[in-house]
Amino acid sequence: MKRFLTTRHRGQISSYFGIMKKIHIFCLVSLAVLPAFSKLFAQANPDDESFMPANPPGMKLMASHDTPAYRAAKLFQRGVNLGDYLEAGRWGVKIPAADFAQMKREGFDHVRVPVGWHRYAGGAPDFTLSPEIFARVDFAVTNTLANKMAVMINIHHFDELDKDPAAATDEFIKIWRQVAAHYKNFPNTLAFELDNEPHDQATTALMNPIYAKVIAAIRETNPQRTLFVEPGGWGSINELKNLVLPPDDNVIVSVHCYEPFHFTHQGAGWVGADFQQTGIVFPGPPAAPLVPDMSLNPKPWVLEWIKKYNTLATEKNPSSARAFTERLKYVRAWSDFYGRPIHLGEFGAYTKADAQSRANFYAAFRRTAEELKIGWCIWDWNANFHYWNAVENRAVPGMHAALFGK
Repeated sequence: MKRFLTTRHRGQISSYFGIMKKIHIFCLVSLAVLPAFSKLFAQANPDDESFMPANPPGMKLMASHDTPAYRAAKLFQRGVNLGDYLEAGRWGVKIPAADFAQMKREGFDHVRVPVGWHRYAGGAPDFTLSPEIFARVDFAVTNTLANKMAVMINIHHFDELDKDPAAATDEFIKIWRQVAAHYKNFPNTLAFELDNEPHDQATTALMNPIYAKVIAAIRETNPQRTLFVEPGGWGSINELKNLVLPPDDNVIVSVHCYEPFHFTHQGAGWVGADFQQTGIVFPGPPAAPLVPDMSLNPKPWVLEWIKKYNTLATEKNPSSARAFTERLKYVRAWSDFYGRPIHLGEFGAYTKADAQSRANFYAAFRRTAEELKIGWCIWDWNANFHYWNAVENRAVPGMHAALFGK
């Protein structure tokens, strides 16, 4: 996730205040934008009969909610990402075997394992994966399963696919053929997520037929495996309307959401100057007005956001649950209409925010997701957004209660 936020957020900024996930991440779209987007989110209430889907005709409704995907979704309700681990260069943070037992004790029921498979693929035409990467992923998968949690593995940060989907499709399919063959005899509590946060040239429209090919390839060896698919725009909620999936009844749709971005990514070096203002609390408004750091040369829209943050009551404040609630309601409405189970694959707040505000944010987001019956997976276990303090060998204060209500 983090490695691409600068580029990603540039894309969101033009949509965030011209229209305003990006980020994301990832919700990766803005609540305050063009009339079309405003109308879209105005229809986000699942009880609102005016909700009208916009997916192309090729997206068929699944008539039953008693499908393998819905049954599998029950296993993916409260999860944690192993961020900056197997997707990060030549191994990032360290996660010992004992941590998987701790994840289970904390209350997580599934683990999402981002994997940079393409970094360990040989050349064309076979793109043979190295034994090294299989060994590392096996360690995460087997330890998760041994601790009675479900596990999801994906392809993460596949730059070539984002830059030129057509040119990288062959490698994408061949990597998944190998991964699928390797794990074909593993229990069905292991799921595959096809691609993390497709973006740039990997638009939803371009990824739709590519996903169909990959799903068909995986089904050759894993006919009953649960698959997760993300729309384009960095897994954007707004891109759900462009998603077209084959009539496979064991596919779960995943989206990402990091709103309010000014709070969740304050001071993060990878997102650029527009989000370097720190001292933002959740929820707003602050007890004392936040003074903009003029050394950052804040743009007018940044100053306007800070003004609203300083002055608006919590129920209307941009640093509050208002930033994500309508988005998640739209996710719920979309899921109910199409009969496709939904999953929130990433949400979180960078550790530059104060501990109490982080706990407030995670608690509010988690409550909203659970009220809407959306399974979630936080970013992350012990990296830049960490839940677990590896040095002190304990959860960050306030985080357990925020996520598990204890």
